[in-house]
Amino acid sequence: MRKVIILLILGTFLLSLTACYDAHEMDDMLYVVTIGVDKGISDKWRLTIQFPTMKEGGGQTQSGSGGGGQSQSGSGGDEQSGHSYASIDAPSFFTGIDMLNASLPRKLNFTHTQIIVFSEELAREGLIGEYIAPLSRFREIRRSAHVFVVKGKAIDFLKENKPVIGTTISKSFQVLTHASENIGFFPHTTLENFYEGLKSPYGQAIAAMASVNDSKSFAENGEPWGTKFKTGGDYFAGQLPRTGQNKIEVWGTALFNGDKMVGELNGDETRFLLMIRGEFKQGSFTMQDPQKPELIIPLDVRVSKKPQIDIDIKDKKPVIRLKVQLDADLLAVQSMINYEQPELQSLLEETFKKSVEEGITMLIKKCQGLNTDVFHFGDYAAKNFLTIDAFESYDWNRHFKEAEVIVDVNFAIRRTGTQIKSYPIKDPIGVN
Repeated sequence: MRKVIILLILGTFLLSLTACYDAHEMDDMLYVVTIGVDKGISDKWRLTIQFPTMKEGGGQTQSGSGGGGQSQSGSGGDEQSGHSYASIDAPSFFTGIDMLNASLPRKLNFTHTQIIVFSEELAREGLIGEYIAPLSRFREIRRSAHVFVVKGKAIDFLKENKPVIGTTISKSFQVLTHASENIGFFPHTTLENFYEGLKSPYGQAIAAMASVNDSKSFAENGEPWGTKFKTGGDYFAGQLPRTGQNKIEVWGTALFNGDKMVGELNGDETRFLLMIRGEFKQGSFTMQDPQKPELIIPLDVRVSKKPQIDIDIKDKKPVIRLKVQLDADLLAVQSMINYEQPELQSLLEETFKKSVEEGITMLIKKCQGLNTDVFHFGDYAAKNFLTIDAFESYDWNRHFKEAEVIVDVNFAIRRTGTQIKSYPIKDPIGVN
């Protein structure tokens, strides 16, 4: 008995000597914020990573690896932390990590990765599936990381990612990705739901589109715009007429069929897509004034209830009944017409309701033409089958393009801001 007690005491004592043998200090690691993937030249894949240099006050640095590096930092004495990138051609993601670790002064760590960027070329050739599977299996990359498809090269997107507000690129991306909830011009797509969408028999995957905006759409000179009407959401990624120090933008949606990108949505189409998927929360819309088409009326639109979707299958042909319910605040009336009174308010509501119904119907037809159910109507169609095997034998993705779709939008203006009535502006001669 004495020997057993002695052995237990010795065992307990030895366990206390193990310490944290596998611990790593924070400054032993290089935390990757963004991963970019292109087709390679020297090897199959071109892997680009972007990471903070953790140098207080910024400064210049060289990554010394792959395709070279370059730091981004504050200027003129700003205390903005710098960031850098490194790029390498490699046969696989994991071999690329090891190759980069041979030249970087810290061990790469992907536990704080927020964005995974694929080039549009790679997406349209159906090569994402080869690369996304190892990423989703890798324990360091969280499934909450966001997925972008970028026009042009992913490496160029990372080079131009120069946040001008705040101190870190991780914070900038965190705020940018959540902007989707307040504007609805791009989807909030994580690695988890993107990867599941690639494999799902109930629908197809989507990803946010991103681009470098070279400001070519921002005309310095020319004729004034006049009275033509644009919604503001009818642009594609990279085409926004803007200029500024930050050249990157996230706008629109990439549509997939399997792991192949088959189409792209602009900002307005993306909002309709999110309404159907129940992911739209809020956004400002611009509509033409029904009585003075040369003027516009902006609305702050919100979803009042989740969309109601009911699908019946008659003679193997799906019939989809979709109901979307929206509320809005009246933000302004340029014409000063008293749209606050009930009769004219009903005119506004009916006009906007029709525009949303037409937009949703056209979007669904566009996706049927591309043979991609990015709305995941298949989730609702499955109730018509007794077993999963029966549903998968029906092959929903093949029958979606034949579906008849009936769209109904309920829309009401609930609030008129701080003004209950619009009055015309008087001029020196009389009433306008």
